[in-house]
Amino acid sequence: MSGIRPLRREDLPAVCTLYERVVRSGSTDPAPPLVRYFERTFFDYPWSDEEIPSLVYESADGEIVGFLGSHVRRLRVDGRLLRLACSGQLVAAPESCHRGVGALLVRRYLAGPQDITITDGATDYMRRVWTGLGGYTVTAASIGWAKFLRPAAVGAAVASRIGHPRLTRPLQVLGPAIDAAVRRLGRRHGLIPAEPTTVAEVLTAEGLVRQAQDADRSLRLRTDYDSEFTEWLFAELLVVDVRGVPVRHVVRTGDGLAVGWYVYYLAEGGLAQVLQLAAPAGDVGSVLDHLLWHADSHGAAAVLGRVEPALIGELHPRGCVLVPTDWSLVHTRDTAALALLGSPQALLTRLDGEWWMGHHLLWADGRPSMTSHRAGVP
Repeated sequence: MSGIRPLRREDLPAVCTLYERVVRSGSTDPAPPLVRYFERTFFDYPWSDEEIPSLVYESADGEIVGFLGSHVRRLRVDGRLLRLACSGQLVAAPESCHRGVGALLVRRYLAGPQDITITDGATDYMRRVWTGLGGYTVTAASIGWAKFLRPAAVGAAVASRIGHPRLTRPLQVLGPAIDAAVRRLGRRHGLIPAEPTTVAEVLTAEGLVRQAQDADRSLRLRTDYDSEFTEWLFAELLVVDVRGVPVRHVVRTGDGLAVGWYVYYLAEGGLAQVLQLAAPAGDVGSVLDHLLWHADSHGAAAVLGRVEPALIGELHPRGCVLVPTDWSLVHTRDTAALALLGSPQALLTRLDGEWWMGHHLLWADGRPSMTSHRAGVP
């Protein structure tokens, strides 16, 4: 019988074959690392929930022709514990005779028992599907920001990523001289991050749990981190080294007072991606200043993030510009939680969703699709 059912472990080879063929290399032979990665992130993580499973669409002859990945998180909303479902990887066999497999999977997933459903990497098509099913666009989180530190290096990185060697090579050769001139001009106008007066220390799993709990005085909606999940999360961030080296810092004043924290991927000579930046006490500018200085001092070409409510008003004075990014979508019947999303009293970032995960960023042999970055960045 054809139709939608929960993903089972024994389905993973078939699901990965479909994913490899449609999304990644075009091969029908997925690498074992991809199967193991799917198993870890869909089954073997601390907050796995059998009531909110990943889904497959099975044809009448028993072939898996569609898949939607599920990542479950836990939220605190005004003290209430809610289940958050992150709609992840979605793929359908293009030759399937079942029209609208992807939309059918999304409809079933949104009808699950979770309190809130989100996705952070939606396309225009998926935005239309979600809104047609009663979902909403999270406006601020659907806008990106960028701080360009070495513009020529940004051009080289983008040209390399999209496969334009005629642009890549000249930019790599001439880029350092161009960027040196741009940075001299930028320093005269205060556009290059200066060394901050704050200091940073490594944000541990326990530290994130503690910082988030301490933020309850100012946050009404946040992820309900615990040590087991946060340890798993930080370990998985390391696996996706194609994005760079994960950097996790608590930012403190000179007398040791914590003003906030940040988590981002540092790509030396490339694009640094911000996953989370928080300053519950209100000094978000100091946290942002430290992040930008750290990325600049370690050679990042640019820092990219999405617009969180607390950052509005802090980006323009630091020479950051708005850029396109993926759609951030939400579906919920909890009106209190919906009202909080997009407000400064909520902390729900890319770290808490599926955006950073790396199934689609690896080649068929399990290697990163771009050069791995060095480890050991403080």
